[in-house]
Amino acid sequence: MKKLISLFILLSVMCCSAVAQSQSIEKTDPGFVLLDVLLYRPVGLVATLVGTAVFVGVSPLTALASIPEPHDAFAKFSNILILLPGAYTFVRPIGDRNFPYYTSPYKHKLVAPQNNTVIPKQNPDIPSVPKVQSPQHTPDIGKGL
Repeated sequence: MKKLISLFILLSVMCCSAVAQSQSIEKTDPGFVLLDVLLYRPVGLVATLVGTAVFVGVSPLTALASIPEPHDAFAKFSNILILLPGAYTFVRPIGDRNFPYYTSPYKHKLVAPQNNTVIPKQNPDIPSVPKVQSPQHTPDIGKGL
């Protein structure tokens, strides 16, 4: 029985142990990390704030541009002016040189639907209002002063 338990423990350790996989780790340049933290992140923050101000200022024109099909002017405009600089500033790992930085679709929810179709809101059945009949005679309002 001892040999069977020992064999079971040995097999479970061999089968269930984690196997080290070779992963490519990209080495980042320390000079670029310093430049990223001291220059690129503050510039990205300023670009995000300026983009937000421009988006708010030009939103009436964007509303006019979203009238014709495909009705996605707000989504495209906010993606260009706010989301891309914001992701570059706040989501991108330090030392990553990718610009524009696109977030993984598996980690974040999308703001706008990808199929670009507008589904009209379905109105529920409106209950009918009962008819109220007017009184048969008008009340006496007096004969003046």
